[in-house]
Amino acid sequence: MKKRILCLLLAVLFAAALFAGCASSKRTEQAAETRTMAESGWNSGGEAYDRLEGPKSEKKSISGEQKVEADKAANATAVTGSGYKGQTAYNAVLAERKIIRKANVTIEVDNFDEAYSRLNTIILGIGFVAESNINTDRVYVNKEQKLIKRGTIVIRVDRAKFDKVFADVKGLGLVLYENCGTEDVTEKYFDVESRLNLLRLEEERVMQYLRKLEDPDAIFKAESRLTNIRHEIESLTVTLRKLDDLVDLSTITINMNEKLPDSEPVEPIKPVPYGERLLKNFIDSMKGAVNFCGEFIIIIVQVLPSLILIGLFIMLALFIYRKIAKIKSVIKSSSSKNNDSDGIKM
Repeated sequence: MKKRILCLLLAVLFAAALFAGCASSKRTEQAAETRTMAESGWNSGGEAYDRLEGPKSEKKSISGEQKVEADKAANATAVTGSGYKGQTAYNAVLAERKIIRKANVTIEVDNFDEAYSRLNTIILGIGFVAESNINTDRVYVNKEQKLIKRGTIVIRVDRAKFDKVFADVKGLGLVLYENCGTEDVTEKYFDVESRLNLLRLEEERVMQYLRKLEDPDAIFKAESRLTNIRHEIESLTVTLRKLDDLVDLSTITINMNEKLPDSEPVEPIKPVPYGERLLKNFIDSMKGAVNFCGEFIIIIVQVLPSLILIGLFIMLALFIYRKIAKIKSVIKSSSSKNNDSDGIKM
């Protein structure tokens, strides 16, 4: 009886160990399959997730960062043993999205030059200043002239460092306004890329067709078409480069204003006692009288030469007038004497 129980127990343990080994092997196979799908660019339905780039043989390989992210997701699936293959493929698809990130922030800083220097340190090695417009204004504080700066600075930074740089920029001073947004240009990007691939195929076919032509008329038409195709290829290539630049380097527009200097505090006006006010008014009136006398003396001194000259003219006029009057009286008295003498004779 004991032997039967022991054999039964051993059989149960063996079956449990066998079942655990099969489950572990199945999870390992699923994780490996998920990793393979993430690297090759196929989703859980067995179809290529990028339909705009043509067959898988023509599809470009994903970047190193995207592959690392896919590997991390595959390893996480293998460790948890969830066996969910679609999640890793979804992460790879998300990594292929073309997202343009941009932000706008207005900050107030204590010192503009110091904040600008710190900004250059923040973006050192991971970005650059694309545009800057700085103005200097004159302000008056307590009747004293002060110079303050304000400006708009546009920086471009690596998209992987966007969040960190944006947080550091907001730490330069007091944030008055901020706006952060994204623009998904995936469809536009792959549409342009698809059109570019088709034009390149057409270019190759036209070149092959052109080699076989002998008729000058047909050669001219084929060359004209080839010129148009190459012009479109150049235009689409420039568009792709611009989109790549906007995606790879995020844009942050910074409106930086220097803080106005603090004005000196104004002391409150204290009430003046009646006695002090009376004394102050008396002193002010005395000062006014003294000032009036002083100004009057100054005016007298200023006009004194003119007064002396006028007095001399008046004295000379009086002297001449008296002389003339004296002469007239002498002539009149002599005339009356002559008349008297003539009357006596008669």
